Amino acid sequence: MMKSIVDENLVSFKMLEQKIYDYVCELGRLITQQVLESYDAKLAESRDKKTYRGKGKRKTSIKTVYGEVEYRRTVYRTKTKQGETAYVYLLDEAMQMDKIGLISTNLAEKIAMMVTESPYRVTAETISNSCGVCDNCSLLVSLVSSNFVEKLCDSWV
Repeated sequence: MMKSIVDENLVSFKMLEQKIYDYVCELGRLITQQVLESYDAKLAESRDKKTYRGKGKRKTSIKTVYGEVEYRRTVYRTKTKQGETAYVYLLDEAMQMDKIGLISTNLAEKIAMMVTESPYRVTAETISNSCGVCDNCSLLVSLVSSNFVEKLCDSWV
């Protein structure tokens, strides 16, 4: 990264700052992917093999405050207390990955906070520029906001 910055002619501080920010976000996505996949492998080895039958890995992604992270996780077949077949991801349970769709809790909270202070369009543009998580952030903001309001209302009842 440094070589590519140095090889370019004079770069403004704004451009330098943006390149470093993009690089750090990319690094964060790679580290997150490796940690999630390593933890998933550890859970696969230590699970109760009689209760959880491995059914292969599935590719998924989660939108985070530093961009979209793609990773693979193992799906397991198990039985519920009622004896019905269920499919679960031990990784999600172990990490308490409370997601709103494929959005991390941190990103959802950031969007919800911004929506209370700014119009949807401004929030969508800010999220898109800072996280680079989606092309249609307006839809994302509206989905998160409606889900957040629903959860808030449920907590008041």
